[in-house]
Amino acid sequence: MKKLIFLKILLVYSFTYAQVNENMLLERFNMNAFNPAFTGVEGRGLSFTNRNTNSGVAGAPKLNYFYYNGNHKNNLAFGFSVIDNKVFIDQRTMYTLDASYKIQVSGEQIVYLGVKGGVHTKFTDIDAIQRLPGVPANPAIPEITKETYPVIGFGFLYKLKSLFFSASVPNFLNPKNYTDDISFIGSQKPSTYLLAGATIPIGVFNSTFNPYLSQKIVPGIGNTTHFGGTIDYKGVIEFGGGYKSTKYFNVMAILSTKIGLSIGYGYDFRGEANDVEVQKTGTEIFLKYNF
Repeated sequence: MKKLIFLKILLVYSFTYAQVNENMLLERFNMNAFNPAFTGVEGRGLSFTNRNTNSGVAGAPKLNYFYYNGNHKNNLAFGFSVIDNKVFIDQRTMYTLDASYKIQVSGEQIVYLGVKGGVHTKFTDIDAIQRLPGVPANPAIPEITKETYPVIGFGFLYKLKSLFFSASVPNFLNPKNYTDDISFIGSQKPSTYLLAGATIPIGVFNSTFNPYLSQKIVPGIGNTTHFGGTIDYKGVIEFGGGYKSTKYFNVMAILSTKIGLSIGYGYDFRGEANDVEVQKTGTEIFLKYNF
């Protein structure tokens, strides 16, 4: 039964996996994971995020994300990021250098234009599959176990004092043009990310309501919409939740300290039953430090 669960997770992952599979709950706090225009917007800092999906199932999807951002100098900021996704025997990692250019349109209107460049690696540990003696290898599993292909992406961010909108394509290069075995990368296609958010004063306790709406568009596969909001109390404690069109609900909380360190936690869940007996929950944590 466990092997069937592993195989179903792997198949779903392979055929729905776009070029960058963040699937983050706390995406509003890690926006430069998919849009280089956010590089340096919050100043110099670094962050680490860990996400686990389908809790309780060995080999279920796991994500680790690290980034470093510099300050804008002469309207230009640089950063570095690593996104690592692993599920069962499959591991994909993207290494990129990001750059953002700041354009001050007016007193409160700022436009950021971003580009990213790097490499995307993929490794499939075929030896980790336990085969029965005498059973021939599955022809659907490619003989090639390692691939590397280039990444070039771009992004846009329009920011006001209490409102922002962004759009990006993390990698517009289709990997199938850079590998000898198309089956190795499945149906990966360039994805588009849209994200908008606002900061609305509540009028009591110096707090704000921060709604957000995001959409991930993957050609030929479908869109994922995520909307929700948080309550920010004096810039110290922020808590809230949201809903994804994948029928998952989530809750989150963020604690910010005076020394520039922020700690966040997210939890998502889905109550519907299906033919796969797994715990349909996930957890996400992040640590962020602004210098």
